[in-house]
Amino acid sequence: MITEEQAKQIAGQVTGRQDGSWELVEFDDGWLIRESSASDQSLRGGATRVIERDAGRVVRFPSSVPPGRILSEYAQVVGRGRVENPA
Repeated sequence: MITEEQAKQIAGQVTGRQDGSWELVEFDDGWLIRESSASDQSLRGGATRVIERDAGRVVRFPSSVPPGRILSEYAQVVGRGRVENPA
């Protein structure tokens, strides 16, 4: 199990940014990384990443898997993502 602090460190590593241009959305299986662009616009059509609580593994989802579905049906959609950063 990883902590929220560890998840923040992982998010900074995978996004390459530590400047608050992302936020973590906690849910049962981990944290969804919600990113914003430099111009403060939504990153519509971009991939979504999740940091899994159990191991700290980062899974990247294509834009065809909406964040709401990731948050509510993670076990059903995790197979549509790919591991970006193993624990």
